[in-house]
Amino acid sequence: MRLRPALAYAALACALALAGCGDRVLDEASTVGADASAAETGRSTAIPDDFPLSAGMGGPQDTIATSRTGTGLRDLALCGTSPLRGLGLRDRMVADNSGGESANTRELVLLGDAESARLVARAFADLPSACDNPAVSGGTATLTEVRESPFAPSPATTLLQTYTLDGRPGDGATVIHVVPVGAAVLVTSTYGQWARDDLADAVASTVEPLRATVAAMDAFAVDDAASSDPSSTTPTSTAPEPTGSPAAVTAVPDGFPLAVGLADDDSDTTLSAPSEDAEGMGEVEMCGQVVWPVDGTAGGTRRLVTSATGPEYFDGRELVVHADEEVAANAMAALRQAAQDCRTSGNQVWTVLDDDTDRDTVTVGLTYADGLGSSIFQVTRVGSARLMVSTYGEGSLAWLDEQAAGVTATTEKIVPAMCVFTKTGCQ
Repeated sequence: MRLRPALAYAALACALALAGCGDRVLDEASTVGADASAAETGRSTAIPDDFPLSAGMGGPQDTIATSRTGTGLRDLALCGTSPLRGLGLRDRMVADNSGGESANTRELVLLGDAESARLVARAFADLPSACDNPAVSGGTATLTEVRESPFAPSPATTLLQTYTLDGRPGDGATVIHVVPVGAAVLVTSTYGQWARDDLADAVASTVEPLRATVAAMDAFAVDDAASSDPSSTTPTSTAPEPTGSPAAVTAVPDGFPLAVGLADDDSDTTLSAPSEDAEGMGEVEMCGQVVWPVDGTAGGTRRLVTSATGPEYFDGRELVVHADEEVAANAMAALRQAAQDCRTSGNQVWTVLDDDTDRDTVTVGLTYADGLGSSIFQVTRVGSARLMVSTYGEGSLAWLDEQAAGVTATTEKIVPAMCVFTKTGCQ
């Protein structure tokens, strides 16, 4: 799970909404239409399989594999925000060569248009000044310095991060390069045990290994011309126009029982009361695909979230109301397909469970190959609304069925109140 972006990121998220937020969970017809439009304007709709993303990584004899799934740099955070999360992507590619006291990760994302790519790149340069810098976590203070990019003018940028441990300067630094070309954005992160006196050389040492990759991004440069041509009649947004507004979406009734059965707020448990504006449980990602929430669906959404958090414990519920039943059903179909396709990702083990609510329901369990920890994610659709109930505990694969039974019991207490989101009521 990932928390939703901080307020500093809200403008970027809104600007990208028409570029198809939701990481490929829009219905297939919308995606096909967007791809056709992109083809007509000469814009790239996919990253070539042979794109040299890992060129210059590792030693001369090393071959670093690339992938279209995995975390990549989605966990890279600035000012509490992960700029590469929650984007409407056409495609992505990641490469990683980390180990010991060094780390080298690259991610290439392909967005809907060049302006969206520029907004993402600009976020990397703007976010460090949006909150305290250095950022302090525990005894570590991280100072982020924004520098000019050696590869291209702004909004391309280079970030240099250094660390202070318990008040003492520490060795080690991270160099982040952000290069937008057309609708593509390349983000790289390199960490090494560089001393403070060697930082200029540290930044310089990360440039040459990236030359071949940056040069190959010329393949996406046609997007710049297509999006800046004033005579073009093709809209820059490749996503379908919204067919309504959130105001037209059925409102959540007062007193909706979303928090039924939640633990009381006490010294060990923090209770977040039902709210339309709270962050909720954040993003749920399966094998590199964000499956919850589904942003940017046609007609907008309404939402209500609540949760209880304690030591090694989480119980979260989210209600999302879509514009109509078809939109909600399409979102469920995308979730069901992702659940069928994803089994393992790194140390994560995903299991599809058969818990039945007599409704349109998908239930999956998440455990870890290298330790304890188990989560249940159960999404149930009634009419135009979808309910997510999720719990986390210090369990294992053997405990999933029991944990899922508890989640299903909660869902069954809430579902009757969702009949208001159907056209004829529950039969």
